[in-house]
Amino acid sequence: MAAEMLKMPSTQKYVIDKVGILLRKELMGLCSYNNQSVLQIPLEDFTWKFFIDKLSKYAPILYSLMLSCTHTNKPRHNRYAIIGVCCSILLKFRHSKVCLFQKLVSLILYAGRSNKMVRITS
Repeated sequence: MAAEMLKMPSTQKYVIDKVGILLRKELMGLCSYNNQSVLQIPLEDFTWKFFIDKLSKYAPILYSLMLSCTHTNKPRHNRYAIIGVCCSILLKFRHSKVCLFQKLVSLILYAGRSNKMVRITS
């Protein structure tokens, strides 16, 4: 029945709009200082598992969407890291301090004693 409803353009547009609203609310919750969001993950103790746990708790729809998008017949060992990078990039648009991927790359470069700063502009 749900598949038939989604074939109708008017219903499909309504469902897509409502899912978009829910995803925006989840992204705002992940970027909030009011709850134990991803803004409070200490980078010294960072693991993708910890990030994914926060993601599944505060953004279950986004997490489910990412799991569906990254499902393959052959299991991949880096699936959660891929989900984390994608969500980190999405969160960057909501709040500039949430781009964990960018912070991790910066830490790796700093630990490797990189003497040049690279700026990426879009």
